[in-house]
Amino acid sequence: MTLKIPQKGDGWRDWNPSRLRDRALEFLIYPSIWVAAALASLTAFAQGMMGLETDWRPILFIFLVALIPYNLDRLFDAYVQQSRNAKAQAYFRSNFGLLGLLGCAIAGVLVLLWFAPTAVRYVSLAVVFPLVYGAPIFPIRREKQWRWYRLKDIPGAKAWIVCTIITYGAIALPLAYAGSAFDLRAGLTTGFIFAFEGSNANLFDIRDLESDAKKGVLTLPLMVGIQGTRIILTIMNCLMLAILIGYGGTLILPFYPAIFSANSIMLILIWTVNEDTPLLFYDFIIDGSLFLPLIVKFI
Repeated sequence: MTLKIPQKGDGWRDWNPSRLRDRALEFLIYPSIWVAAALASLTAFAQGMMGLETDWRPILFIFLVALIPYNLDRLFDAYVQQSRNAKAQAYFRSNFGLLGLLGCAIAGVLVLLWFAPTAVRYVSLAVVFPLVYGAPIFPIRREKQWRWYRLKDIPGAKAWIVCTIITYGAIALPLAYAGSAFDLRAGLTTGFIFAFEGSNANLFDIRDLESDAKKGVLTLPLMVGIQGTRIILTIMNCLMLAILIGYGGTLILPFYPAIFSANSIMLILIWTVNEDTPLLFYDFIIDGSLFLPLIVKFI
């Protein structure tokens, strides 16, 4: 075995922003650790908004579960759908470490389920949907030949399936672990999480306009255009705020600063990003915006 002696250019002083960015992409963005952590933080915020005691188990559960479908979806996309990010596509086509991460995530979920209350196990049955979200499971005969389709291929459903699954997990798992019923606070929290995460998911469909069009995946931006998508998402967010104000009252008063701050940033993003927005902005900032509610709550 030979020991490599650091040469000039190998030390930390020679690291530049470009190399740091590449490492962040390889260790946080591409393996979906960044977005999984963001979704876990959203679950922690939902716990508080519903009036539940902080419990690390549903937070960790969401983090581990999120790693599985996001990485599986990107693995499938790397082979069946051309991406404008060639570096990311190459990463998923030749990375055995990703399989190790998936194995650890699956093992972690199984351990949590083994020690989980019965109610949590029943709630977790819905995990099958994110696991098959990006997998070709529907054989349909078209033009005298069979083609395999995914859940995300359902016209207009791609982003809404994602945000529905995430909202379900962020609400149902904390309630199941706490043994609590679905009440008004849970309903208000559901509305906020759905609108907030739904906006996030649809913004990524703006990023994927070209690749989705080539693959034939019909998304909201492809159906109504970018401007139409902005209007629909704005109406959804404003309606959500009106419901929270009208029915929340003093019940969720401590959470208003976090809700309004996060919602304001999301509205700015809705009217700012387009198909030419840099991929790094989507990966770091738009996904990172999911941390905002929890961050503002604890400031």
